[in-house]
Amino acid sequence: MNAVSETPELLFVHEDQGIAHIILNRPRARNTVSFAMWEQFSAALDTLENATPARLLIISGAEGYFSSGGDVKLPPARGEGALALAARLEMGQRIISRVRALPIPTVAAVEGGAYGVAWSLAMACDMIFAADDARFAAPFLEYGLVPDGGAAWFLTKQLGRARAAEIIFSGRTLDAAEALSLGIVSRLVAPGTAVDEAVALGRTIGDGNRHAVELTKRMLHQAESGDLAATHALELVYCHTCQAGEEVPRARERFKARAAAKAAAKAAQ
Repeated sequence: MNAVSETPELLFVHEDQGIAHIILNRPRARNTVSFAMWEQFSAALDTLENATPARLLIISGAEGYFSSGGDVKLPPARGEGALALAARLEMGQRIISRVRALPIPTVAAVEGGAYGVAWSLAMACDMIFAADDARFAAPFLEYGLVPDGGAAWFLTKQLGRARAAEIIFSGRTLDAAEALSLGIVSRLVAPGTAVDEAVALGRTIGDGNRHAVELTKRMLHQAESGDLAATHALELVYCHTCQAGEEVPRARERFKARAAAKAAAKAAQ
């Protein structure tokens, strides 16, 4: 693992085979977010947005814990603007929106817990790989706050209004098994292996055609707000783009070779 940049509050590294990894790095504060962390996150996204798309982006927390959300011990305000008391949140909203829009498959590798705005950040990813002992919660009302980071939007889109309302108004904690059953979590893994499982997935993505991976992510993003007709139109353009390259003919040849080998092995039995 070669560090691209390293700071006290966020690490941005590249694993092998083009896998990018952002690590929330305030372990003594349960990796809670701060102004500095959001600023460093923004710089990492600048790099990702202006480079050849990575195979996969993994977001995790240092020392076996994702994040407990906003740091209630630090002032959330900055400057003297009309919404100065929400300045840190506004920075986080920008980060979450940018993560959601990246033309790169994204995985939140959640160990320990993801609470508050950190849960929103995890839900902004395409997939959540969670340790089977991980926990999730949005206890905003307990602190006299409204849900932030898009928590109400993500949960309502995923679960419907009734289930989202029950989780938000109760402020209760979901275990990983329930989160999986609700479709919030993509995969349960053994504790301590969430990042490794995400890296293993990343190494399999894009072997056929890296451009197809990027275009597929763009299709998933459009599908959230578009209709079937718009999706079909986009499919035509993207399919044409993929067919015009060298990768699809090579993939066909590999498929035919595997089929011929299987047929020959069966005939020899």
